Amino acid sequence: MSIFLTSSIGDNVVSALTSMNLWTAICKSIFIILLGFFLAKKGIFKEGTGKTLTKVVMTVALPCLAFTSFMSNITQETFTSAIFAFVWGFIIYILFMFLAKLLFIWEKDPTKRIVMEILFTFGSTTFFGQPLISAVFPNAFNDSNMFNVAYRVFLYSYAYIAISGDKFEKSSIGPTLKKIFLNPIIIATGLGFVLWALQLIPGSYDESSWWTIKMSNTVASFWRIDVSAPWLFQTMKTLGSLASPLVWLAIGCTLAKISFKEAASDKKAWIYCGIKLIAGPVINLLLLLLINYTMIKVTFNVVAATTLMWAVPPATVAVSYCINADKEATFASNCSLLGTLASVVFIPVYMIVLTLLQNAAIFG
Repeated sequence: MSIFLTSSIGDNVVSALTSMNLWTAICKSIFIILLGFFLAKKGIFKEGTGKTLTKVVMTVALPCLAFTSFMSNITQETFTSAIFAFVWGFIIYILFMFLAKLLFIWEKDPTKRIVMEILFTFGSTTFFGQPLISAVFPNAFNDSNMFNVAYRVFLYSYAYIAISGDKFEKSSIGPTLKKIFLNPIIIATGLGFVLWALQLIPGSYDESSWWTIKMSNTVASFWRIDVSAPWLFQTMKTLGSLASPLVWLAIGCTLAKISFKEAASDKKAWIYCGIKLIAGPVINLLLLLLINYTMIKVTFNVVAATTLMWAVPPATVAVSYCINADKEATFASNCSLLGTLASVVFIPVYMIVLTLLQNAAIFG
């Protein structure tokens, strides 16, 4: 039995480490980041190019990617997985808000401690995490969208209040809700999810139903634009496919502008990065393993999406809060730079671990 188990584990390790899809995903992300770095250093990418690329990603590419990812058939399993990812997002973020206070209790400076807590809890999930997931584990992208709703709710409320010191008053409710729910990615995710979920209505794949159409031997609801309007779907899908390469180019641009020497001398920034990139993904993964074996079956897509979401550098929005409020602005910037560099190292490791788990069929 032990020999068989050892052999099985060995086979899974070999399979993961020799997966061309895995190494292709790792290499292309690193190479395009380096390309962005090189183009910025050579002056081909001018000042502000990184911000422009980021705006294109956030307002066009990711919303298109989010919406088109829902243009597919639905099953009870995929629907349940999406709902679990949505609920898990709120649970884990609330848990990590408290956990962060324990992880950084050793920091005596109260301002720096709060900054560490916020930068730990809120990573660059939209800008860094989701394009990565779409490239490496595309089937997990829907779950990453649902998981990210909680992130946006708390980023624009809890994180802002914690850094700015402002109180959450009635006058601020409207602007905060506007930031959350009028975000193009949230709108695209919400609309896509509703249209996707409507396919659970009995008869949604029956040619005789009044709301279905048949195109190229495929029966689907008329709002499934991949079937009813393939010209529109393919246009949006092409725009969505720009998310990953544009993000990686923008990351390269950002790295080219920041002084690594100054950031590298900040010991506490390195400590933060270690805690952020090890504790976050590992705790998330262990908790999901516990739930999987003791409560309900967790899908691999949820595990892949959420684990990689915690293995990203601090959120740009959270860093900007620190800069605008003049709360450890230099330290936050150092954490952002070192976190981005460290993520490039840690993420491939987590990708290998996730591939091993996928091959071992531990999750559903």
